Amino acid sequence: MTEFTLDHAVIAVRDLDAATADYAALLGREASWRGEHPKYGTKNTLFRIDNMYIELIALGEGKRKETAWTKTLAKFLERGEGLCMLALGTDDLKRAVHDLRDGGMEVADPADGEGIDLISGATRAWRNAMASPKTTNGVQLLFIEHKSPTEALPVAAIAAGATAGAAAPAGFVQRMDHAVVLSADMEASRHVWGDVVGARLALDRTFPDRNTRILFFRLADITIEISGGASQSKEGVGKPDRMWGIAWGVDSIEAACARLAAAGIETSGPRPGIKPGTMIATVKGPQAHGVATLLIEHTPESFRPESREAHGEAFDNAPSTAGRPQARAFNAVGLDHIVFATPDLDATAAKWAATLGLAVSETATVDAAGFRMAKLPAGNAFVELITPVDTQGRVARLLADRGQGMFSMSIEVDDLDAAVRDLRAKGVLVSDPAPGAWPGTRTAQVNRQAANGVSLQLLQRS
Repeated sequence: MTEFTLDHAVIAVRDLDAATADYAALLGREASWRGEHPKYGTKNTLFRIDNMYIELIALGEGKRKETAWTKTLAKFLERGEGLCMLALGTDDLKRAVHDLRDGGMEVADPADGEGIDLISGATRAWRNAMASPKTTNGVQLLFIEHKSPTEALPVAAIAAGATAGAAAPAGFVQRMDHAVVLSADMEASRHVWGDVVGARLALDRTFPDRNTRILFFRLADITIEISGGASQSKEGVGKPDRMWGIAWGVDSIEAACARLAAAGIETSGPRPGIKPGTMIATVKGPQAHGVATLLIEHTPESFRPESREAHGEAFDNAPSTAGRPQARAFNAVGLDHIVFATPDLDATAAKWAATLGLAVSETATVDAAGFRMAKLPAGNAFVELITPVDTQGRVARLLADRGQGMFSMSIEVDDLDAAVRDLRAKGVLVSDPAPGAWPGTRTAQVNRQAANGVSLQLLQRS
């Protein structure tokens, strides 16, 4: 499968000159490129940093050429400025398009592109292919292969006047740490980025106290963070994702906040990040042009293994990619019991006793559900026989439709509430926990479609 990098991120702006000045102050760097795309009817400013470049894009001036690009950009700007596209880099676009199409993504045929630097007159060439948002869960993705050498786009010089490529003084943006995408359908997002794009899933973590679940996909040294609710709502299934923000890496969060304050850009001020060993600050002014913007500093502590583990109420939803088990939301203790429906409980119980030696240990009637039940212990689990006591209940209807036989199965878990949260976060429909039929139990019903048609119940004993 093709391996991609995050080549650049595109921010749609209305006034390119104003946005260029704002991002020069925000990043602490001078623009690498002021260009135009005669073929597309747009103009741009580029800032190349250590591990990618940022592109500010605006509509061309005057009587511009009407193209698919200008129509898409104009439609986006009707809703406001902001992060509008992520461009994934590859060294073999033809193969990449083939792989993406095999994965079910609709991608346009590769096309040639060219940009002109208005300052130096230099040109850069590339080939790109746009994906249909209908098959990317709403995110605008562009796939690009550069035909010009990397040095054709110079590193953005430090705004104080240092030469291009020089080490950045403290407090200046050095690299992109991660980009944030908001998702209402986390499993659809997981499919796009993991199964189709092939990015490595480095983290799948739920924060119950924040009602949040995040997925971290790695593209080289940049993370695509997919953020959604801790539980998957029915209303969110099928809804498109929305690109939301960028986190910029700096070597000193205090110096960065001081530099931005001197430039008239308001920040939240330094504060500890969620990950141990990180310090962060949020840009609060309008200079980010609709992009939720975070500054982040990683201290040596943030790279220790323990800082990457789940803390507090947080838990991981997927096995670790580092070869060690991660904390799970819940554990399946074992099979608790299997339920069989029968029109004659006493006769069936006698047959089980005669055939397998399984004797009834206790019986009970659940009037609210309209059935009588008997427990037949079998090792660490038990067989439950149920029979209807009225003609309107679920058991009576099942016997009328299908006849006697297996009715459902119950799996014991160590934390029912955590299990319900975890499964809902993964898109599985589960009922709310409720008192079980047997005393001292709580249960939750899993949707049949998620259990291959089996009526599956999760159970926890007090």
